[in-house]
Amino acid sequence: MKLIDEGKAKIDGFEIPVQYIKMENQENEIKNIHYHEYIELLYGTDCDATVWINGETFRLKSGDMVVVNSKNSHAVVSSKKTSFYAVIKFLPQILYAAEQSAFEFKYIIPFITDNEQFRKLFLKNELENTDVPELMQNIEREWNGKDFGYEIAIRNYTAQIALRLIRMWHTENCFSDFSETDESLRCIQKAIDYAGNNFSTVTSKEAAELCNLSYSYFSRLFKRVMKKSFTEFVNSIRMNESKRLLVSTSKSITEIALECGFSTTSYYIEQFKNEMGITPHKFRKMGVERK
Repeated sequence: MKLIDEGKAKIDGFEIPVQYIKMENQENEIKNIHYHEYIELLYGTDCDATVWINGETFRLKSGDMVVVNSKNSHAVVSSKKTSFYAVIKFLPQILYAAEQSAFEFKYIIPFITDNEQFRKLFLKNELENTDVPELMQNIEREWNGKDFGYEIAIRNYTAQIALRLIRMWHTENCFSDFSETDESLRCIQKAIDYAGNNFSTVTSKEAAELCNLSYSYFSRLFKRVMKKSFTEFVNSIRMNESKRLLVSTSKSITEIALECGFSTTSYYIEQFKNEMGITPHKFRKMGVERK
């Protein structure tokens, strides 16, 4: 089983922020595990399938929606003869205003962080009385018709679906009390971006210095906003990267642990077992068996 970085979607050689794809999976057909910068929304149209995301599984049936966060490895396998589902891939930036605002940054947190409070599966009975089914139809119509300005229409419809999910998360009290200043949220955003690019070596002290904050204040602020410590956040990035390396390379467990920034192999294995319930070796073996 190969893990593929799909890169950025393009039309006529130009990168696009939103892409619509109509997918068809045959029973027990497992396509390559893949990942990308995009956030992905999977919407079952005539579907009964299992969505695999970083080792977790979610049942996707007709009318359901599954959220796949940016850079999360994932795959889909059908449980019926043929499953049909729609895929919307979009970059986090489409949720910003024209002038990027740190205050609006909170809205993309559920899509870029692995926080268990923000659930990934939304069921048909939750969505059918909302505007989501109609918005999905609008996106498909615009993508297929490609009338003048269709890119703007698709971007707007996608943002409306994201807004619906954000408000559902909000009603479940998943968001912190975002009473922080715009400057504080901008610091958190800066720390997250820096951690994503330097996850193997970054420390809380280094992130605090980057934000021109004391270590103690930065630590409290980050946990208040993200509902997890900076160390926990970085470890989740390291863990996701290690999963990709386990299924896409032949590197040893020790090499992967060190490359991803874990201090020792034993600590990495312990953390992996705590999260996944199995060892990295078993996880890799399961990936091979999916061929």
